[in-house]
Amino acid sequence: MERPGFIETPGRRVTRSSAVASETNTDDTFDSAVDMVRGSKSATRRRTSGKTKTEDILEEEAKTVATNGHTISTEKKPRIVDGWEEGKDPKVDYSGHFEFGGSWGVLSMMIGFPMLMYYMWIGAVYYDGKFPRASEGQSTLAFIAHLANLVYVGAFPSIKAWTIYWVFFLFEGACYLLLPGITVMGRPLPHLGGKQLPYYCSAVWSFYTSILLALTLHFTGIFKLYTIIDEFGSLMSVAIISGFLVSFVAYFSALARGAQHRMTGYPIYDFFMGAELNPRMFGILDFKMFFEVRLPWYILLFVTMGAAARQYEVYGYVSGEVGFLLMAHFLYANACSKGEECIVSTW
Repeated sequence: MERPGFIETPGRRVTRSSAVASETNTDDTFDSAVDMVRGSKSATRRRTSGKTKTEDILEEEAKTVATNGHTISTEKKPRIVDGWEEGKDPKVDYSGHFEFGGSWGVLSMMIGFPMLMYYMWIGAVYYDGKFPRASEGQSTLAFIAHLANLVYVGAFPSIKAWTIYWVFFLFEGACYLLLPGITVMGRPLPHLGGKQLPYYCSAVWSFYTSILLALTLHFTGIFKLYTIIDEFGSLMSVAIISGFLVSFVAYFSALARGAQHRMTGYPIYDFFMGAELNPRMFGILDFKMFFEVRLPWYILLFVTMGAAARQYEVYGYVSGEVGFLLMAHFLYANACSKGEECIVSTW
């Protein structure tokens, strides 16, 4: 029976030790030998035919592979790495995927989170830690106007707040560049042919230098740590405004230099996600590395240190709750600083 694509297994000669059978049918043995030779030739012809047909089938399978009734193309498709399609312009995002609900989602966050911060600050300062609510008979518009007035009076971005924030900002930038540290190589960048960027990690020295200087300024009376608590509302406003200013500068600077990466064509979304993949200054100060550890966690620690200093000055002791937060924030900031070089491997 002919089966295209199958190769028939050659027959085997079976020998028996029976002397009676070999002596009795000599003619039958001769006929069997002749049949075996003919069968071998036939099998050879069939094997040759099967080999040719198999090669034809393999050529067809090289084009498409049928699995469970579904035809799958084996043609090599370009890879899409983090939104960048291999072989195409890395400035364009080809994934079609949007995080956080797209433009409307990120716009809501950019507006909503600062408003939430002011709402929580008002509750902590003016409502004894409770949720601010409209008083009986107060209209919604009147309540909103009241909240806006509290922000204007208690959280106005004063010159003093601008000075405190930006002196700290520039000081931490100087620590990043000038203090001892180690250099680690980042992950290969596919759109740059596997190029790796160097990352300078000096957060450990920056962390302890910042704490030592802050304590020195506090105990010498030059800058009391609880000033951060007294000016918290104004500092928060300055931080929010500064965040938007730095983001605008980074965004439009990337566009002007042609350094944008994976742009979707939706300006609000692209602004939120960032235009440049690796924004840097002086070739060594990496913005992502700088903003991930030094500003948020160091500021949080100094706020807690300010609260502890205020408690000690007013009551003569530090409560267990504040002491626990001080310990937790110190340990976390310390861990982030010591493990700064490990951040690179997660990007």
